[in-house]
Amino acid sequence: MNKRTLGTIVSLMVATFCLVGFGPPGLIGSDQVPSTIYADDLARAGTASPPTIQASAAAVVDGDTGQLIWGKNPHESLPPASMTKMMTALVTLQNASDLNEIVTSGVDASQMAGDSVMGLHPQERLSLRDLLYGMLVPSGDDAALVIARAVGGSDAHFVGMMNEEAAELGLTDTHFVNPHGLDAPGHLSSPYDMIVIARAAMGYPLFRQIVATRHIVIQGRWTYDLTNTNYFLGRRPGVIGIKTGTTDLALHAITVADQRGDHVLYVTVMHTPNYVPDVTALLDYFESEDIWVDLTIPSSPLYRTGTGSTTRHLALESPTSVYLPDWQASDLTTQIDLTPDAPVRATENPDLPDQNDGAATYYAGGEPIARLPLTAR
Repeated sequence: MNKRTLGTIVSLMVATFCLVGFGPPGLIGSDQVPSTIYADDLARAGTASPPTIQASAAAVVDGDTGQLIWGKNPHESLPPASMTKMMTALVTLQNASDLNEIVTSGVDASQMAGDSVMGLHPQERLSLRDLLYGMLVPSGDDAALVIARAVGGSDAHFVGMMNEEAAELGLTDTHFVNPHGLDAPGHLSSPYDMIVIARAAMGYPLFRQIVATRHIVIQGRWTYDLTNTNYFLGRRPGVIGIKTGTTDLALHAITVADQRGDHVLYVTVMHTPNYVPDVTALLDYFESEDIWVDLTIPSSPLYRTGTGSTTRHLALESPTSVYLPDWQASDLTTQIDLTPDAPVRATENPDLPDQNDGAATYYAGGEPIARLPLTAR
C-alpha cells in the first residue's frame, strides 16, 4: 500500500467520527463557556454549588487560558477603585524606557486628605521603580499621579494611553478617567476585564515581585515605610498578589492571583462590604472542586506513519491545560479534525518544519472548551 493510498484511508476513517470543516484553530473564547451551573448538572455531578458571596460582581478565571470558569455578573461595569493601578503599572512597564530614571515629585501627599498614599513630599526624587512600589504596595494615589505625569507627560495623556491599552486587550466593560482609581463619572471596569489586565501585568517579573511584597522601606530624602494592603499576602498560602481597591462608590474590591503548582487561578470581586469572606469562599470552593487537566490527543495508529527510519505522528502544536470541575474532567472527550492526507503527507518531506495538519476540539460536560492546532512531527 503506498503512502498516498494510506493517507486517503486515514482521512476516510477519521471522517467517520469527525465534523467536516473548521475555522482557524485556537482556544475557544472564554465567554463561549457558560458561567451558570444548573441544579441538574450539580445533581449529576454530586458536587456542592459555588458559595453565595456578598459582592455585586465577581469572576474566576484560569490563568493559563484566560477561560472564565465562573462568574457573578462578570461583565458588569462598576467603579474599580485602586485596582485601576494595575493598568497604570502595565502602561508604565510597557512605555518607560528606564525604570531607574529619577523622577521629581510635584505631589504633596499631605494635601491629599482621605486618599491612600505612600506619603510623597514635594521635590522628593525617586526612581520609577521605587514609585511603582509606592503605588502598588500601599496603593499610593500620590505615586500614581507622579508616575502618570512622568511617563505620559500629563494626567490626560497618560489616561489616553490607559484606554488605548484597554482597547488593545479587547476590553469591552472598561473606561478610565484617572490613573489612581478615585471615584469619577465614567471611570468603570468589570471583574472579567480586571483579570485580563492582571494577567497581562503579571507577565512582567517586576510587577509580580512588587505585588507579592508584603513590606518594604523606600529611601529617598525621606523614608517611606510601605505595607501591602492585600490582606491575603502571608495569610493564605498560594496567594501571590495582586491589588485591592476601596472607595465610597466601589465599596471594597480585590483581584487575587492564587498559585497552585505550575498554574495560577485569578479571582476578582467588586462592590462588596468585605472582600475577605468572598474571596476565601471562592478560593476554598474552586480548590476543592476543580482541577487542572492536561489536554492531549489519543494515542492511535491512525495518527502515525513512517517511511524507512522516519516516523511522523500527530501532536498538539502547543500543549496546554484547562481548569475544570472534577465531574467535567471525568467527562472530557476529544474530536479530531484532520487536513486531507495528514499526517502522511508530512513524511514525504521529512526535512520540512512542522505543518498545520488539523485541530483537536475538546468537550467537557458536552460543552466545547478548547480547539487546538495539530501538527505532524
